Amino acid sequence: MKLRRATAREGALWMKSGVMLLLRHPLALSGQFALTMLLMGMLLGMPWIGPLLVGALLPLLTAGWVHEVQALQAGQPASLGHLLAPLRSPARPRLLKLGALHAVLAFVLLGLADLVDPGLEAAWDVLRSGDEDQRTEAEVMAAIGDLQGSMVLRALLMVPLSLLFWHAPVLVHRENMAIPKALFASALASWRNLGAFGVYALAWAGADVALSMLLGGLLTLLGLQQLVMLLAMPVALMFSTAFYASLAATVEGCLEIDAAPTVTATDQ
Repeated sequence: MKLRRATAREGALWMKSGVMLLLRHPLALSGQFALTMLLMGMLLGMPWIGPLLVGALLPLLTAGWVHEVQALQAGQPASLGHLLAPLRSPARPRLLKLGALHAVLAFVLLGLADLVDPGLEAAWDVLRSGDEDQRTEAEVMAAIGDLQGSMVLRALLMVPLSLLFWHAPVLVHRENMAIPKALFASALASWRNLGAFGVYALAWAGADVALSMLLGGLLTLLGLQQLVMLLAMPVALMFSTAFYASLAATVEGCLEIDAAPTVTATDQ
C-alpha cells in the first residue's frame, strides 16, 4: 500500500464516479442501499444500544461498498454478497473492533455537542408539537434556525472522526492491517488530500442544493407542490446511494493498494 496525493479537481471526479455508477446500475445499487438503510433504521429503534450498533456497523458498510464497486469494475454483477463480504472475511474480528471504536468515539463527540449546544432536543420538541395553536410562526422559525445550527455543529465535530476512519475499514479488510496502523494511514491519507476532500464535499453539497431547487421549482411550476414529500424520499435514496458508490473512488484516489479484491463465488 502506498499513499498518493490527489489534485483538488479529483474531488469532483470522485463525486462524478458515484453518480455514473448509479446511472449504470440504478435498481441494483439503490435496492441494496435501501435494504441496508432499512436494517439500520430497525437497529436505531432499539433504545440506547441501537445507535451504538449503527455506529459500529458504519465502517463495515464502507468496506462493503468499496468491495461492491470494485467488483462491478472487475465485471462482476451487483450483488448483496459483495456488501457482506467484509463480514465473511478473516478480517471480520478487527473490523468489528474498529466499528466499536468508531461508535464509542462518535458517542463521545455527540455527547460533547449536547453539552456545548443543549438546544437540539428543545428545537425538535417545538417542531414535533402537534398543537398548532400554541406555536407562533416566530417560534417555529426560531426552532428551525436552532435545529440547523445544531446539526451543523454536530456535522463539523464529526468531520475529523470521519476522516480518521475514512480509509481504515478498507485497509483492515484488504491489507489485513492492524487497527492502529490502519487509522494512522487513513488519517495521513486524508490529511494529504484535504483539498480534494474539500472539493468532494462542496460537489455533493452543491448537487444537493441544485437538486432540491430543481425538484421544488419544477413541482411548483406544475402546481404539484403536494408531491414534494412524496418524491423527496426516492430522490434522497438515489442521492445517498450515489454517495456510497463514490467511496471507492475516494479510497483509490488516496491510496495505491497493490492487490485487487478477490471476488469469490460466495460473494455472488
